Amino acid sequence: MAELLIFPDDDFPPEYRCQVLAFLRVQWPEGFLGENRLRNWITRPAYHPVHFILAEAGLVISHAEVVWKHLEHAGDIYKTYGLTGVFTFPSFRGQGYGLQVITAATGYIRSRSDADVDMFHCAPDLKRFYMKAGWIPMESTITYIGPRQNPVEARELRMMQFFSEKGRFGREAFERLPVFFDEDDTW
Repeated sequence: MAELLIFPDDDFPPEYRCQVLAFLRVQWPEGFLGENRLRNWITRPAYHPVHFILAEAGLVISHAEVVWKHLEHAGDIYKTYGLTGVFTFPSFRGQGYGLQVITAATGYIRSRSDADVDMFHCAPDLKRFYMKAGWIPMESTITYIGPRQNPVEARELRMMQFFSEKGRFGREAFERLPVFFDEDDTW
């Protein structure tokens, strides 16, 4: 029977880390090119990653990561959490494992008293899947990645939730103003 396991990045067991990295290398090869071709980290430590996996008999079935950073938007700084590295191995898809792991990760974010908002990007065809765990599609908002003087528009759909009073009050600005992620990628 699959078991939900939660690990801060520093405590993520090597046998699970290896499986997650192998999946990421195949699914998102662009993150493993050039200077990152031998990359042995899943997410940059600066994002404070916490891993959520469903595993059985030492095998990863499904994975999600919770990350956070401070994000400047419309003149305010928001403590912004998000999901990244979400996947289910193909032989386990369609059995509810992915929803289980994102529901657990979303619950973890919800339990954090310091979260203003949470956001992540996904393929548009996954919108309904994430909505089942309470995520709100932000279809009208544009996200830019990279340096502000030369940003690139993110092509994926942004999903969000608003937690603190500050986050709820800022929702309108997130809906109508572009978000500048500043880093070279989103999570």
